[in-house]
Amino acid sequence: MTNKNYNHTELIWDGKFEQLTKLPKKRTIDKVVLPFQTIEVINEPREGTGSGQLFGGKKKEGWRNKLIWGDNKLVMSSLLKDYAGKINLIYIDPPFDVGADFSIKVKVGNEEITKKPSILEEKAYRDTWGSGINSYLQMMYERLFFMRELLSENGSIYIHLDWRVTHYIKVILDDIFGKDNFLNHIAWRREVVRGMKTHAKFFGNNIDSLLYYAKNKDNTIWNKIEGKREISKKELEKYELDERGYFTTSDPGTYTKDSLIDFYQEGRLYITQKGKASVINGELKISKGVPRIKYYLDKIGNKYYKNFTVDNLWNDIIGIASLPGERTGYPTQKPEALLERTIKASSNEGDLVADFFCGSGTAGAVAEKLGRRWIMSDLGRFAIHTSRKRLMEIQRKSKEGSRDYYPFEVLNLGKYERQYWQTALLNKSKETDESKKIVQYIKFIIELYKGEVITGFKNIHGKKDNIFIHIGAVDAPVTMNEIREAVEECKKNKFTNLDILGWEWEMGVNEEAIKWAKGQSVKLRLLQIPREVMEKRAVETGDVRFFELNYVEVNATRKGQEVKVALKNFAIPSEEFIPNELREKIENWSDYIDYWSVDWDYESLKSKDGEPIFENDWQTFRTKKNPRLELETPLHKYSKKGKYLILVKVVDIFGNDTSKVVEVKI
Repeated sequence: MTNKNYNHTELIWDGKFEQLTKLPKKRTIDKVVLPFQTIEVINEPREGTGSGQLFGGKKKEGWRNKLIWGDNKLVMSSLLKDYAGKINLIYIDPPFDVGADFSIKVKVGNEEITKKPSILEEKAYRDTWGSGINSYLQMMYERLFFMRELLSENGSIYIHLDWRVTHYIKVILDDIFGKDNFLNHIAWRREVVRGMKTHAKFFGNNIDSLLYYAKNKDNTIWNKIEGKREISKKELEKYELDERGYFTTSDPGTYTKDSLIDFYQEGRLYITQKGKASVINGELKISKGVPRIKYYLDKIGNKYYKNFTVDNLWNDIIGIASLPGERTGYPTQKPEALLERTIKASSNEGDLVADFFCGSGTAGAVAEKLGRRWIMSDLGRFAIHTSRKRLMEIQRKSKEGSRDYYPFEVLNLGKYERQYWQTALLNKSKETDESKKIVQYIKFIIELYKGEVITGFKNIHGKKDNIFIHIGAVDAPVTMNEIREAVEECKKNKFTNLDILGWEWEMGVNEEAIKWAKGQSVKLRLLQIPREVMEKRAVETGDVRFFELNYVEVNATRKGQEVKVALKNFAIPSEEFIPNELREKIENWSDYIDYWSVDWDYESLKSKDGEPIFENDWQTFRTKKNPRLELETPLHKYSKKGKYLILVKVVDIFGNDTSKVVEVKI
């Protein structure tokens, strides 16, 4: 569409201009810059505890790779402060199939089951289409806008799409990046025609597209990519043979006369009709026939391979369905060879690569192997957990410590995102009184919990049937003291049932609080306020669920200056949310656990805000090849005497974290 008021061709949809503050070519999208919270640091060696390293090799200084959980619009907007113009390559594989099944294969004990996506994970994919193509285009437009700002001047971006949306996104990319910076439309043949596709009354859709754009096409990083194809013995019979080996020939195409002289000097010029060539006074002379270029096969062992320059038709990379060794069970996973090609072509060692729809973490995994730095993000909790395990597994395979590495950290926007959400929520009410704003927030949460607001109490905010409710603050963990005050108010008023809903929790309050409340004749439940509360569509459809905190029992035993930790029990109280088919496969409490890790000196590392950061000193987790889970750590030796807090983090098969603190004296 071309607007009469300006010479600018673009795609228009309902809602496009709601977020824009200026006209085309000078547009900006409102930026929200929030601080990141460090949830976990993995393989950052430290002194004083005798901690061994997870990885082999030598730690590289000055950088931590970043795995970020959250809405990528807020993530990218917040990254702009420090990374605008600094990312060399972005690869994204955004959702493009409104009807896709995003179930995930997970291990339960020794069996594999299908895990349905959570409401939040569905939002990350299917609900992107909440208002049809309009909401999808708006989502992509805003994010691609930020991606361009994050790219360096020599940077480029690959957007992985399929036949449903490629044409729409191409027009948006022309608008944002400029049509002159469009470099390639790459067709990847992900599979051959099979199954019911063989009976379709149209040509089977087995091609995905990668749209490749530069920030500045005259300055973009480019490394020529060559491929190899094995030549069978039968094919070999068609090749000619000379003293250098088997070869085939091709016409010179666009090669210049000087290039033909170079080929002659290399012994790669072939003249048809048994003609001869010579170079006289810098000129190529041919007696008869026409020149062709020799292309020799490579011999590796007893096999021969043909080299070829990769063009924009990629039919030599097989799909993930044919790669059982790579599959993580994640529905949108792409083969590593696909990412290897894009990363090698458009970045150099040490460059920064990003993927803001990271899924199972393929981009980060390949970047790690190729010596690139990386940033990845995803809205799905299980995507972050899958990526974390995958990256740890890569480092474990670094034999003999031959490869240097960067540590990586898991981040989110945490309380800052919730504060931003709360402000936006309460601004809708146009309420200016701060105390009344808090009342509006409490009312919102209680109504989502299907309760009713009650007044006249200091620590009790609502009621659901015969259960009273206390709501924790948006920006602070629920403390043991806060729980005591609420329980004591219940006891004073002879209320016997109390539910406390919180976003975050003071370490170790779960079992301690429930046990103490029982002694006060109050049945206490602690429930997690889920991130879905901040998602408009999940709220509108009534798909917000509150889960009781998981229970984990840990035992630490000491022998001199050595300590080991063992898991003794684990329970998911909200069993009504566990599918029956899953419950039937659970043989032991440990079957619910996918991963657990230990920080031997919790609170020794703190953020700028003084918040403790979990350092991943030891871990065990299930993989497809090795589903066995250790339930006890090796002995850990402390190098200094003193009191230490050990934090144990358990991740269940749904991707939810549960933590337990144990104190030891050395």
